[in-house]
Amino acid sequence: MLKEKLEKLVQPEIVNRILASEKERILLSCESDGELGLTDSKVGGRGYVPKSMEYPRNKDGGPLSLLAQINFSEMPDLEDFPKIGLLAFYIDYFDDLTGLDFDDQTSQHGFRVLYFETVNEASYSAEEQDKLFESVHAEFYPIVDGEFRLSGEITKQVTLKESYDFEQAYGGEFYDLLDAWTGEDEAKVDALFELDSSSSQLGGYPFFTQQDPRLGDETAHHDTLLFQLDSGDDIMWGDMGVGNFFINREDLKRKDFSNVLYNWDCY
Repeated sequence: MLKEKLEKLVQPEIVNRILASEKERILLSCESDGELGLTDSKVGGRGYVPKSMEYPRNKDGGPLSLLAQINFSEMPDLEDFPKIGLLAFYIDYFDDLTGLDFDDQTSQHGFRVLYFETVNEASYSAEEQDKLFESVHAEFYPIVDGEFRLSGEITKQVTLKESYDFEQAYGGEFYDLLDAWTGEDEAKVDALFELDSSSSQLGGYPFFTQQDPRLGDETAHHDTLLFQLDSGDDIMWGDMGVGNFFINREDLKRKDFSNVLYNWDCY
């Protein structure tokens, strides 16, 4: 299907180059499923935080909010990603930038990435977590409106949107290459752009409504898309934006999530 569509837009050698960029990812879908447990894969709601640690907070002491958590026992296997354990993403809903620090996008003061090899310890209950927020009187800027179960399936993806990954895959700048591939035919450029299937996912290729913060780096340290959450009916980053978290591939293999680059942008 994809090959047939590409063959209508670009020359055979370009079709082969694009198909050679194909990689697997876990495509995520969200669905309303009533009240979920503290260890379920989800976006929104309250998550698993063992009582042996302090609940994640921002630099002012305010509680961070669960953006999403992935219980890998509920997900298909993806190369280099954990097979077990729970990976959680917390961000600051009391900040109008939701914890994003443009001066240092790896500074985990306004966001936190937590990984738990097991989920056997007693966790703060949803009610105990709720109480942390009741004591804070400040503007609240939630990304997720509600709580939704996350499920995943392995799909394959090529890169056809401007990003660091695109330049690494094809060895040139996005607009220069698309013009060369299509003979500067704007309709074909737009059609190629629409064939990119980036969405909410683990791994694979990212997309941006503005610009990849890694562009300009010949060799970016944060070379792997860890997690991406796209806007939808009950998820909204500003004006139909997208949030991304990037990690170094070797850190991912070691399950070391201390150095993650957080980004979001919108139209």
